[in-house]
Amino acid sequence: MKPTTVAAEVEELRHFLNTLSIPNDTRVLTDALPALAADTTSWQRLFGRISAPHGRKAGTELARLRDDLRADVEERVTVRLDRWLARYPQTARIEDGALVLSGADTPVEEILRLAAWLVTDRRWNRLRACPDCRWVFYDQSRNNSRVWCSMYAGSTGRACGSIAKVTAMRSRRSAAAGS
Repeated sequence: MKPTTVAAEVEELRHFLNTLSIPNDTRVLTDALPALAADTTSWQRLFGRISAPHGRKAGTELARLRDDLRADVEERVTVRLDRWLARYPQTARIEDGALVLSGADTPVEEILRLAAWLVTDRRWNRLRACPDCRWVFYDQSRNNSRVWCSMYAGSTGRACGSIAKVTAMRSRRSAAAGS
């Protein structure tokens, strides 16, 4: 299955959220953010629009932001994002008919602008976290109803949809055989 192209802003936020992941090979929750925050070259390769963090405090703040945004994505709300925006207010203006947010150019505020842009562009509700592997993906289905990271193993996930469907089918067969 060929992934559809998504706006660069969506991809950067998604990559940031996926610095916390459960790799297919280990199935152990892994936090890649500390290593990325310590390596400016790797950070810039993955997050071209977001300036690299400096210092341990910045990395800790980014981890808290990521965890709160992931929780909002999983719950399909913006409660925590709103709290972050209250702590780091942004200035909004219209430029050439488009909403432009501005504030300090720290990594936290740049990520907050990406998230706020997704909300105002009505794309936030298309971000989802797979209930199995917790991979954050962008739902491009017409009716906005995708649940799993992927139906097929690959770079977009571990085929959690197929695994869930096979498990459910085996459970139904087992229940039918036992009755």
